[in-house]
This record gives sequence, structure tokens and C-alpha cells, in this order.
Amino acid sequence: MRQDRRVIVIGSGPAGAMAAHELVRSGIPVTMLESGTRLQRGFLVRLMGKSVYRRVPPLEHGTQHVSTGDPKTDWYFNLSPGGLSNQWTGAVPRFAPEDFVEGAELHERYRWPITYDELASYYENAERLLDITAGPRAVPHLPLGHAAFRQELPRDWQHVASSAAVTGQGFTTLPLAAGPRTLIARRGTAFNSFTNIVRRLLRSPHFQLRTGAHALCLEWSGSKRRVASVLCQDRGDGTRRSLEAEAVVVACGALRSTKLLIDSACPDFPEGLGNNKGVLGRYLHDHPKEWWALHLDKPLSLLPSAAYLTRTPYASSRPLLATSWTLGVASTRDNIRSRFGWKGRSVGVNVFGTMIPSERHYVRVHDRARDEFGLPLLDICIRYDDEVVANMIAARQRLLSLMEAAGYRCAIPAIVPQLFPGMSVHYGGTARMHSSQEYGVLDAWNRIYDIPNVIVCDASCFPTGPEKNPTLTMMAISARASARLADDLKRK
Repeated sequence: MRQDRRVIVIGSGPAGAMAAHELVRSGIPVTMLESGTRLQRGFLVRLMGKSVYRRVPPLEHGTQHVSTGDPKTDWYFNLSPGGLSNQWTGAVPRFAPEDFVEGAELHERYRWPITYDELASYYENAERLLDITAGPRAVPHLPLGHAAFRQELPRDWQHVASSAAVTGQGFTTLPLAAGPRTLIARRGTAFNSFTNIVRRLLRSPHFQLRTGAHALCLEWSGSKRRVASVLCQDRGDGTRRSLEAEAVVVACGALRSTKLLIDSACPDFPEGLGNNKGVLGRYLHDHPKEWWALHLDKPLSLLPSAAYLTRTPYASSRPLLATSWTLGVASTRDNIRSRFGWKGRSVGVNVFGTMIPSERHYVRVHDRARDEFGLPLLDICIRYDDEVVANMIAARQRLLSLMEAAGYRCAIPAIVPQLFPGMSVHYGGTARMHSSQEYGVLDAWNRIYDIPNVIVCDASCFPTGPEKNPTLTMMAISARASARLADDLKRK
């Protein structure tokens, strides 16, 4: 094993696991650092393609930050092997080709430095690890990816699909990492990045996992002009140790990765690694979210698997302001009844919206409050403006109108408002990638400008946040960046 090519991967969530997978497959030695120590124990039972029982472990939140934007701002996280994939719903839609370029209509700062075509093969690499159930064909604004299982919507829902097509939208089965059709597992999700990827890597002589190893900072060598090591602290005995590496992959999550770079400030980078232009921490974005039940005037088949209504067409929408709708059962009772093909008059609806990233929304370290390691807490400054809230409110009527056009009069008796940042657990953008250092911390290969042996490949790299779940795109980006890193390391 060539120790002189060793890469340290920080974080065992989906992005870190995907990076380690690509590197080890290429014969590159990897040491993965995971801050958590204990596996999260949920429970999942799937029979005949349906999840009949699921117990998800609780999330941690509210202890690692202060809020100077919306005071309700929350930050959910999971410091354990697998990270937030222990609680993940499993939604894996691909971004559409337009998602990478539509922001450029507003300003060049919102253009991604990569295209859909450059990412397509890496999407499939990730999808093949996920046991996905999805619809049988592509629909507007949702490309067709690789799926282990294909599932049509119930026949009476085809009227809704036809109504959506008239407005230029797609309506199909939500691509979901639902797992094998029959599964009994001691975890809360069908796919968990530790169980499904990292644990398998432990068989390789090229891979080493260190749990309870909390990365404190990346150590910069001014003479070598690169990051030479990672300083970490053992959660068990409190000892600190520097681990040398040829390269480092940072995949701690959209906020924690940026905090690590800020905590790694040094004389050459006094405001944080790679922060010569003051972009690090800025352009924070999130998905506003709300849930409500739709009551129908006549029954429809209860959905055995979640359905997905895609956004309105790009040409008729304001750039970077869109919504998507996920439709499913509205109660535990209906979930049971759906397994037998019964009908009902209630549909549960989950809506994700978007926001335009702004320099006004940022994360930075707090000047007084400290964490358990003596480092500053993160100060999160973000709030949803009136335009974002209005877009979410309008999404209610858009769905009502579409359902009525399909022949179903509907009402929304009650709404569970979740319109404050953090509820979707989809933060992104604080260490963004861009073709110009004026607007990005990372280049098109996720490498920090001026520090090419460090890549950042979680959602912090996203220049914008389309209305789709970010996990699959995060994994594809991580696979692409890590494959390039492996090639470069082998060529030295």
C-alpha cells in the first residue's frame, strides 16, 4: 500500500462515503475520520416492496450554533457513522440540465462550473449503490436515472399526470432509495452510507476507519504550499494528533465543512483556508418546507409509494424560484390501507421551495460562544424573504388547480408551517464551486483555489439550491471529484 498517496476523508456521510469508494476502487489508500463513535440503531421492515415498519433514531440539533438571522433558525446534524443518512427519507431525484445554468439568467455568480452531461455517468455510479425504486420513464424536469425497481403510479392517478403534462410538469413515482423489496434491518433507513458503503470498504487493505476522531483543523504548510496534515482529537481520551496526508477530502456537511475551513485559518489564509476573496461562508441557501393534507371530494387510490410533481417550466418561472411537491399518504392508518390497494380522500403533501443565494446569508464563527473543543460556535445568518414565502404560498393553489383540472376538487384544512431555515436539513452553498474565484471557493473539480490537494464535496459546494433533494447530486459530484483526484495522485 502506497502510504505516500494516502488521502484523509473527513466525514462518513453520503459524500464522504462516495469519495472513499472511488478512491479505494482506484487503489488509493484512505483514512476516514468520523467524529461519532456509536452506530445509530433504528429498525426497518420491508415486505413485497412496501415499508411496513420504520423506527428512525432522533436527530441532534440546536446546540452547535447561534442565529443572527431568523431567530428560529435550526441546524440538524448527526455525529455518528453514516451521518444524516441515518434519518434520510431516501429521495434521489437527479438535477435537470437546466438546474446548472438557469441562475445565470440573474447573474453569472449563479452559474455552475459543471454541466449535467459532465455529471451523468457519476449519477449512475451513485445510483447503482442505492437500490432505487423509481418511475418507468423520464418526465419534464426530472431525468431518468438507473433504478433497481420500476413502479407505475396507480391507474386513477394517470388523470393527474395528464393534467400535469398540460402545464409542462411531470408527475411520476418519486425516485427513492427504498432498498430491496424485502428487508429487515437494524437501521432507520433502507440506505445508510455507513452500512451500504463504508462497512464494505473495511474489507479493503487500502481503507482505514477512525471513529471518535473529530477533525479540528487542516494544517497548512507554507513551505510546501499545501495542506500537509489534519489535526484531530480523540473523543475517548481527549488526545490530539496530526495525521499526514497527500490530499484531504472534506465532507462534513454543508455547515460543518465550512466551519472546519474557517477554523483552519493560518498566516497565509487569516480568514480561513481558501478565503482570499471573502467568499467562504457566504451565499448560504436552504429549502423552505411545509407539509399539509389535501382533502379530496372523491376517493383516489392511496399511493403505495410517494409520487412526485415536478416544478413548473423554467421558461415560465422566475429563475431560482420554484417548488416541487411530494405526495403520499396522510396518516398511519392510510399507510396500512395503501398496502391493500384501497382508496381514500386524503393525500399528504410535502413541498420544497427555493431561494436565491445572497451574500447577506452566511455562516461565520461567533466571537464569544465556544464548542466542546474550545473552538467558536457557528453563527448562522439566514431568513426567508417575502418573495420566498409568497412562492411557497402560491404552490398551494397551483396544486389545487392542477387537481381540479384532473377532476378532483380539493381543500387544505390545515397547514403545518415550517417556513424557517433548517427544517428541510438541506443547507448548502457556503463553500461554493465556481469558474471564478470572485464567486467561488472551489474550482470545477471541487478543489480549493490555491490549495489543490483539498477538495470539498458535500452540499456546501452548491452554487444554487434547486427544488430537489440534494443527496444524489452531492454523491455524484463527490464521485467525479474523487475520481479525478485518484488519477492525479497516481500520476503524481
